[in-house]
Amino acid sequence: MEKKLRGRPLLKLTMPLLLEAMRRHGTVLGAARELHCSDAYIHGRLKAAGLTLADVLAAPSVEALLKALG
Repeated sequence: MEKKLRGRPLLKLTMPLLLEAMRRHGTVLGAARELHCSDAYIHGRLKAAGLTLADVLAAPSVEALLKALG
């Protein structure tokens, strides 16, 4: 007998995708609407990475920001 999955499916949004959307819109809410996820999800991912929206917007590029994260 197969197990049925329960709950909401996982969002498999990569960090570069999140960062690019935030840089395009300039806000977390705008990026969340574009990516069809909650703003809390994006804030959680930023916090886990040790970033803020100001850090994302101040970085010269997404690639530079990802390189700084390691």
